[in-house]
Amino acid sequence: MQFYARNDHMGLTVPYEYMGIDHAYEPDFLVRLSNGVTLVLEIKGFEDDQTKAKHTAANRWVEAVNHGGQLGAWVFHVCRNPQLLDKEMKYLAQASGNCPA
Repeated sequence: MQFYARNDHMGLTVPYEYMGIDHAYEPDFLVRLSNGVTLVLEIKGFEDDQTKAKHTAANRWVEAVNHGGQLGAWVFHVCRNPQLLDKEMKYLAQASGNCPA
């Protein structure tokens, strides 16, 4: 990991719809991995239907950003056990090494 920032008042929101109503999802963290990939990171224990809608939208958003190609490579990840976060980040850095930039 090169650096990270809490996504608090940074303005990064992902639009999504839940039960026919538009919402804005604000992921927890932005992380620049050691391979240059930007990770949109959510720390979440319980996942209800609205949370699933947020995560589905975040995955689509990351796909769109990567397809645009002007902001480098991005990935989205939900960490369900913070004690495993270090291992998950190392795995993501290795696995996303072949992401399109």
